[in-house]
Amino acid sequence: MRLVQKYMLSEFLKLLAIALGAFVALFLMVDLFENIDLLMKHNVPIEESISFFAWKLPFIIGQVSPVAVLVASLVSLGLLSKHGEITAVKAGGIRLLRAVGPLLFAGLVISVVVILMNEYVTPAALKKTDTFRQQWFGMQGGSFGKEGVWVRTQRGIFNVRQVDIGRNRLYGLTLYELEKPFTVRERIYSRSVAWEDDRWVAETATVWRFKNGEVKREEAGSLEIKEFIKPEDLPNVENLQKNMSLGELRDYVRSLDADGYDSSKYRIDLYGKITFPLVNFVMLLMGIPFALKTGRHSGIATGVGLSVVIAFSYWIVYAVTRSLGLNALIPPLMAAAFPDVLFFAIGALMFGYVKE
Repeated sequence: MRLVQKYMLSEFLKLLAIALGAFVALFLMVDLFENIDLLMKHNVPIEESISFFAWKLPFIIGQVSPVAVLVASLVSLGLLSKHGEITAVKAGGIRLLRAVGPLLFAGLVISVVVILMNEYVTPAALKKTDTFRQQWFGMQGGSFGKEGVWVRTQRGIFNVRQVDIGRNRLYGLTLYELEKPFTVRERIYSRSVAWEDDRWVAETATVWRFKNGEVKREEAGSLEIKEFIKPEDLPNVENLQKNMSLGELRDYVRSLDADGYDSSKYRIDLYGKITFPLVNFVMLLMGIPFALKTGRHSGIATGVGLSVVIAFSYWIVYAVTRSLGLNALIPPLMAAAFPDVLFFAIGALMFGYVKE
């Protein structure tokens, strides 16, 4: 690696650290304002509060890293261009594409690191935050695994294979009604449960009753499911899937397909565990040619402004394709990968117009 490449890489990494720290701090500040009332209401000790936010750091870093990479690339190369250092590189006979090669490699490394962090660190850390909410805020507990959502209530243990928040529907609900000492008294299964008239109602249900070593089975045409969480609390339960690793989510999707449930939403999330971290590389590929083309007009303000425009454009495309995927208008893989492919193509095309 040439001296000029090391210099450009070091300038990029310095600004990346600054941008990443700034975005993480901003994210934490917003999160603090959202949770400060609960923390004060439940008299949570300062040490516990700090740990609550600390466990969120891996997730936050994974979310803000693409924007930080974009800002760092635009500002670092923009400042080099503004101060004439890019012109000096050209005058020295060094091809610009070769000079920025280490930056592109750094973008790939960052993407791989985020993928590994989301696989091995983030799920465990988010489970810690969920445990904190249950312990200090008294929020409804639960877990998300291969068999779907598991929720414990006073009545017993609920298992829901799939949650449809938009339609207030539960698919594949099983209730294990318990009695002390942890004995199953009754088991209820319904393939579809809907929220009607402020209550959960199973369209059809099968009930097994266990008593004195005997099992009695009954079929019910319509059955009210009592003591399950209300629709407004479903997003908290649905978000438990963020705690799943790539392998766990893949197994869950396969189990949904095997049982005949629609897995489109979770397939998009599954593919997104790979495509979203790759945005770090894509944003770098976008930022480099934009920074080089602005020339001496570049600077911090220009770099930040371009970052906002590019990031907002990506978010619009991401939101549209995800919505199309959730409504089964495009395949899940296309919904997850199209924004990356589109912006990768734009970045590669922009590289072709960079003057060597």
